Amino acid sequence: MKQGNRISETLSAADAKKIVDLLRQVQDLMPFLITLQPEESRGLRNIGFDGVPFTQAALDAVRADPGFTRRAFDLAEFEKDVALMDSLRGIQAVLGPLAQKVSDTYRLAGADVMVTADDVYEDLRRDNGETAAVQAPSPS
Repeated sequence: MKQGNRISETLSAADAKKIVDLLRQVQDLMPFLITLQPEESRGLRNIGFDGVPFTQAALDAVRADPGFTRRAFDLAEFEKDVALMDSLRGIQAVLGPLAQKVSDTYRLAGADVMVTADDVYEDLRRDNGETAAVQAPSPS
């Protein structure tokens, strides 16, 4: 069963440009962002839900006694990485759902226009077929 026109909204070109410009400004504030290749991503240890308190506990332990570790340890770098992760987590908490909403809305609008375009195509095919049948001379 075809379902079309499940979303009926507009976004002006001016507003779309403002949004893109603002997103570019956000991106410019984080020039350190990277894109991992799939093989790089697969090889990384995942922080997961329990990883956040685990890393904080590790940081607290090293701050309490930096001499207990068995290897050279750069506390300042570890603190910097934990702070970055924490800041990015807050940004990701807002950006992730927003990106999903934009993607879902784009997908729904695209599905709507495809259903309508299919209907238009069928009408054109039907009209062209009927027109051709009417215009074609009958065999004698």
